[in-house]
Amino acid sequence: MSGKPVLIIDSCSDLPAEIVEALGVEVLNFPYTIAGEEHLDDFGRSQSHADFYAAMRAGDHPTTAQIPRAVFLETFRAHAAAGEPVLYLGFSSALSGTFDVGWLARQDVLAEFPDAEIRLVDTKAAAVAEGLLVYEAALRWRDGMPLAEIEAWATAQRPRLNGWFIVDDLETLRRGGRLHGAVAAAGSLLDVKPLLRVADDGKLEVRKSIRGRQKSMRTLADLVAERAEAPETQTIAVAHGDCAEDAARLRELIADRVAVKDVITMEVGPVIGTHTGPGMLAVVFWGATQ
Repeated sequence: MSGKPVLIIDSCSDLPAEIVEALGVEVLNFPYTIAGEEHLDDFGRSQSHADFYAAMRAGDHPTTAQIPRAVFLETFRAHAAAGEPVLYLGFSSALSGTFDVGWLARQDVLAEFPDAEIRLVDTKAAAVAEGLLVYEAALRWRDGMPLAEIEAWATAQRPRLNGWFIVDDLETLRRGGRLHGAVAAAGSLLDVKPLLRVADDGKLEVRKSIRGRQKSMRTLADLVAERAEAPETQTIAVAHGDCAEDAARLRELIADRVAVKDVITMEVGPVIGTHTGPGMLAVVFWGATQ
């Protein structure tokens, strides 16, 4: 007889810690190193997001790593041995090799436990976008939806995720290889903020450049008003990299334009924050495919 189905997420989803606890999902934590010390990304519990970004502002350049294969093996093997089916919703394979590591670990465990049910979904998303997809999937899991149906739902719905963000520190993006050096230098001089999104294939894409922080924030709010489908029925997400006042202002700008059911405010954690730096501001909602 099968045990209770288990939903597994990773810490790149950047959900608030209290929501993760309330949902009851299992979490795999990404490792990162800052100020010469290795940490686990645990939604800001052991090291606050404020302290992480303060170190970056002081000149530290953190690094991140994949979730180790041993962690996936231990997790999948334990549930397989207990007869518990699992579904893992993972960070975009286009931005990290972690999903592929998980897939290989799945193959190894299935060789040991051929009857085990181990499902994996590449969310093709990161941070707040991954978080919103995971949140909606977890609500369905908590309500008793079978894992196979959640897998099908997540796969079908992920193209509808509209995730848009701006960054304040173009140099951090340049160091991470996400932005051309000349573009970063010119943008910093001209106070240009690139409007970015995670494309359908899970890769980062610069859509356009906007002059000034305030205008870029208004653009994010405009996108919700223009692209959200049935906004009054959906929960959307706003996320920030240690700029809570800007996130609150963005929520106000959205409310001025369109009514939504609810807004979750998230803090961008170390996995993405390492590459986007302090001042990142993002909004995610369900809408027309991008």
